[in-house]
Amino acid sequence: MPYDVTMCPGKNCPIKQNCHRFTDEILGRQDFFGEAPYNFTTHSCEYFLSNRPDENKIRLKAYEIWQQTGYPDGKSVEHWLQAEKELFV
Repeated sequence: MPYDVTMCPGKNCPIKQNCHRFTDEILGRQDFFGEAPYNFTTHSCEYFLSNRPDENKIRLKAYEIWQQTGYPDGKSVEHWLQAEKELFV
């Protein structure tokens, strides 16, 4: 996570485990929100940054795994899930 992204303390936030602002590694000096910006009235957060890698990154990683394992047939779902797991750390 770049230093210019404000991190979240996550206190009482129900979506904190899916947000980069809470889960990402803190590298050196980092800014934080004073309180979690989650809005309990609207059940949303305008500052939410998803942890989930985008589909193109998953596809490329699955392709790399397929190549590294010798181009096997019938393993596309297994490779996709492995790619998601590796990227969703």
